[in-house]
Amino acid sequence: MVSKELAAAREYEEREGAKVSREERPAYHFSPRIGWLNDPNGLSFFEGKYHLFYQYHPYNSWWGPMYWGHAVSDDLISWEYLPAAMAPDTEYDGAGCFSGSAMILPDGRHLLMYTGCSPVGMDAEGRWRQTQCVATLETDENGSREYVKFAGNPVIADEELAEDGDIYEFRDPFIFTAKDGTYRAVVANGRRRDSESFSNSGAQLLMFRSNDAFSWEFEKVLFEDNRRIGVMWECPNFFFLDGVQVLIASPMDMQAEEANGSVRFPQGNNVCYILGIYNEDKEEFIPYKDNKGNYLYQPLDGGLDFYAPQVMKTPDGRMVMFGWMQDPSMGMLHEPDEFRIFGQMTIPRELSQKDGRLYQWPVRELEKYRKDLVEFSGVELGEEEISLPGISGRVLDIELEVKPKTVSFAGTCSLEEFDMRFAGNDEFHTEIRFRPDSSVITIDRKDSGQAENITRRRSIRVGSREGSISLRILLDRWSAEIFVNNGREVLSVTYYTPLEADRISFSAYGSAIMDAKAYTIEL
Repeated sequence: MVSKELAAAREYEEREGAKVSREERPAYHFSPRIGWLNDPNGLSFFEGKYHLFYQYHPYNSWWGPMYWGHAVSDDLISWEYLPAAMAPDTEYDGAGCFSGSAMILPDGRHLLMYTGCSPVGMDAEGRWRQTQCVATLETDENGSREYVKFAGNPVIADEELAEDGDIYEFRDPFIFTAKDGTYRAVVANGRRRDSESFSNSGAQLLMFRSNDAFSWEFEKVLFEDNRRIGVMWECPNFFFLDGVQVLIASPMDMQAEEANGSVRFPQGNNVCYILGIYNEDKEEFIPYKDNKGNYLYQPLDGGLDFYAPQVMKTPDGRMVMFGWMQDPSMGMLHEPDEFRIFGQMTIPRELSQKDGRLYQWPVRELEKYRKDLVEFSGVELGEEEISLPGISGRVLDIELEVKPKTVSFAGTCSLEEFDMRFAGNDEFHTEIRFRPDSSVITIDRKDSGQAENITRRRSIRVGSREGSISLRILLDRWSAEIFVNNGREVLSVTYYTPLEADRISFSAYGSAIMDAKAYTIEL
């Protein structure tokens, strides 16, 4: 039976979502039916369709009590909205149905595992109790199918926590099948404020075990952040890829880490990954370390807007990742009256591992939506800004190869800086800058008309290619995803420049040669 809260949300999203025109949405990035979107959840392939669930507040474009929105796709690009799957409608999740994952049970049922936030039993700081819950897709006697919350929820609560675990910082289960066919869930957890370990150690990721995905017991602490990189590791992902084990998490409230004119991790909320070895028999994760014994944490996206990614394995064996294309601390600074929807996902990215790094690339399915190729070769760039015929607009897939016009035997080159401006007019623009001497790329939106207190720029170091750089840039009305050197680095950014600002231009300090391809994207 559908609760009154879920029924009301479905009626609202159908009525109000129908009023949102295609022009109010990103053209090819996923956005909510109506209202606010954040984390991707429950990514899975079920009954011949890709399923995307997402954190969702339908009633306005601000964060609010979390529902689970739902959409399906044949190809990961073009999505069909389905009715919201879950609402905060029980005592254990009445403050919100928070993030989680999905799997297919042996009997064919689709299972969702998520965090329930309860307003009952809040602590003195007003924090909600957080427990882990499950729901399964069930069919009633009339043939109606609904995600039904398990009568035994919550399935992981206080009594299953590690000794020093904090029930108020306990969320985002990532479920997977173990070597022996039973189930494991990796869950983010902070330490109790009154525990001895709180002051001298950081976040921890806990592993739980189940024979049936409904009855769970604490197994072990899978990973401890003894370096204190953030105070809470949200949205963990734990998977095998190209010969290594990968742990992805979203640390909150990190201290900035800068070096050589670039930022490895900025102040605030970030996403990092660690590669290592996983002994399945002992269920032991051994992260790689540097020669000083420190874990080799690496940033997953060097841009301004990326958080809470989730991965899934496609039927053909690819590991694909969605991310929420927003800095969670910056998302609250938009002007809500201008938007009936707010929030979008990144394009799903295919992941690969090479030489100790994760590479990311837009899923190949996007290419079938490319139209109207425009191509230039050997364009000479100097200090005067130029635009190229046919390369303008706010919805494009652009490929660039930029190299110095000359490189000496000593290794010095004629290119001091390459600049690309987009979403521009005489008043606004967002900019990409690349300096070969330092191998630093910068994304800068200070002239995009956004609030003064929104982070404006970020610089990261990229792999050196003798002064050259390869870029693939996905522009979609209010966002850009920038893939550098075949996906070795990625920068994601949002901006809310008026759509009439559609100029794209290029320039260089020194001299450079550029090859360019551009496609429009049509769904």
